[in-house]
Amino acid sequence: MSELDDATKATQQFIADMTAAGASARLVGQQILFDVDAVDGTLRGQTVPTGVSVSEVQSWPMVPPHWIHLPDTITFAQTNADTTDCPPGWKRHSREFALTSMTIPPARAWLQHVRGVLSIAIAQAA
Repeated sequence: MSELDDATKATQQFIADMTAAGASARLVGQQILFDVDAVDGTLRGQTVPTGVSVSEVQSWPMVPPHWIHLPDTITFAQTNADTTDCPPGWKRHSREFALTSMTIPPARAWLQHVRGVLSIAIAQAA
């Protein structure tokens, strides 16, 4: 029996959708983690671990997550950040997102959003 067996249907669907979109997602405690390839900015060419809180995806796919969880070595010039629902060494960043196109699957739109956010990130020395 896996941790995913006890997850809500929305959590399971988010994980399945993200994995189908090319970002293999996994449940770790109360966080869903997945890796994203940064396509621009100071992180360009790097695979960046990222995630969301399980509580953020309970209305998926009707309502996308709001907070992006990242290792605390990744910062932004301006953002609201805290450690709610994050493991040690991680912060979540408030990044507004609204699914504006119904022509692509929601998980693909979310991945595009995360890649866009990563393009303005600042990588700090670990």
